[in-house]
Amino acid sequence: MLKQLEIANYALIDNVALDIKSGFTSMTGETGAGKSILLKALSLLMGERADTSVIKGAEKKCVLEAVFDISALGIKGFFENNDLDYDQVCIMRREITTSGKSRAFVNDTPVSIAVLKELGNQLIAIHTQHQTLDVLGPSFQTELLDHFAGIAEEVKVYQKEYKSYQEAKQKYVELQLKEKENRIEKDYLAYLIEELETLKLENTDLQTLENKAARIENAEKINNALAFARSVFENDSFSPSIGIKTLIESFDELKTYDENFASISARLLSLKIELDDIESEVGRLDADADIDPEEAVLIQEKIEGINALLFKHNLREIGELLELQEKLNVDLDAISTVESDLQDYEKKVKTFKSQLEKSALTISQKRIAAAPQLTKKADAVLDQLAMENAELKIQIEPLDTPGPNGIDKIEFQFKTNAGGQFSPLKKTASGGELSRLMLALLSILSERKNLPTLIFDEIDTGVSGEVAGKMATLFHEMGKKIQVIAITHLPQVAAKGRQQMHVHKESGSDKTVTQVAELDSEQRITILAGMMSAGKITDVAKENATNLLSNV
Repeated sequence: MLKQLEIANYALIDNVALDIKSGFTSMTGETGAGKSILLKALSLLMGERADTSVIKGAEKKCVLEAVFDISALGIKGFFENNDLDYDQVCIMRREITTSGKSRAFVNDTPVSIAVLKELGNQLIAIHTQHQTLDVLGPSFQTELLDHFAGIAEEVKVYQKEYKSYQEAKQKYVELQLKEKENRIEKDYLAYLIEELETLKLENTDLQTLENKAARIENAEKINNALAFARSVFENDSFSPSIGIKTLIESFDELKTYDENFASISARLLSLKIELDDIESEVGRLDADADIDPEEAVLIQEKIEGINALLFKHNLREIGELLELQEKLNVDLDAISTVESDLQDYEKKVKTFKSQLEKSALTISQKRIAAAPQLTKKADAVLDQLAMENAELKIQIEPLDTPGPNGIDKIEFQFKTNAGGQFSPLKKTASGGELSRLMLALLSILSERKNLPTLIFDEIDTGVSGEVAGKMATLFHEMGKKIQVIAITHLPQVAAKGRQQMHVHKESGSDKTVTQVAELDSEQRITILAGMMSAGKITDVAKENATNLLSNV
């Protein structure tokens, strides 16, 4: 609900500050007084493109501000999605300079014009004889039927199901493409892993293998050297060990005569220990000297295989090959996971679709049942608005597959004359007829849904007498449920307002400005009297105006 509106430095408006009440507010004024300026200013505040030529005074900026009570509109999610502080009172503000710079704020937080416009569309709806596109659109028509049928919440649940279905279907398609790509990759990964696993790289040291290979290659030299060493150590006549032992015995005896021989004796003993160890090591190496030719081939093949893979993958160490092997196994497992996920999503899509079709069928049945009741009610309201021969028909046809709003294609069809043919709204009615149909449908919708503030701009043009009174009553009844503002030239409509705003021009010596003021009871009588008597305020006109106000 719009509570306050302030406009500064816009067109003929210096400054206008309005407090707007709930219910039905009528707005009156002579042609050219500036009512359209108010609407254009409000449209600017709601995010429409700014025309800097209408800014009043180059030294000042245009400031537009509105305060709304949004507690009943259920739009907290919008604030959360746009990272805005939510409060039941919302303040929208827009500032425009003559240079074309524009700034917008919601609850003192800077926002883009796009965000301002999106929010504005949820707070105010402006309807004129020439702007009835909402009624022509399938979205409005479906929403109206669903609210009338009492299934609006049920449809919201369906829409969540539909979103889940679409997301699952999209994921399934993505997994199908991924799985197709993975088929070739899977075979290649398996081949690379097999190459690595065949070499059994765990606990393998390339340097050790290369040492073994070198020994195999020089086996004859090694064996000859070992045989010679063994023959030296095993020489009974003069082996190194025997000679050292003899020397040790001699110097052991000499050290008793001279202590200088003791150190030589000790060194000889160390040498004896080292020679014995060397003899033992030669014996061990000799035992290992016999190499199986088949093992030699295997060792060489393994070295060549490792070097080939290091070169192939541009790596330097066996440890890096092992890391690669682990990574390839992880990638292969991921491909297997895709295959598993694909199966899961295939089942999920079938389950979602089955539930979706079931929900859509239930919704469709309720829509079909409610459609005749809605058209009957709409026809009754149209009768009140002097369209006795007009009829509304709701065409519901099944879709091939469930859509965002169900399995129905909904189209409102209309005929304005007895014996005429039903046709889609945009092909049938004139501007005046559409505006009355729009009013009828919005009045029905307002009984079932908390609508944003509705502003009607002279949709009663061309209407008079009894019809004007019925239209006024319709505005008044709608005002009991939602906020309605009607710009009108009809006294019957103006009188039904809980509140009446009057737009007029004031001319001074150097400028003309538009003023807007809320009328008190006496002022309303005067203005209404003038509307009924072409500007001549007579006692009879005042009496008639008083009677109009007393019937509110």
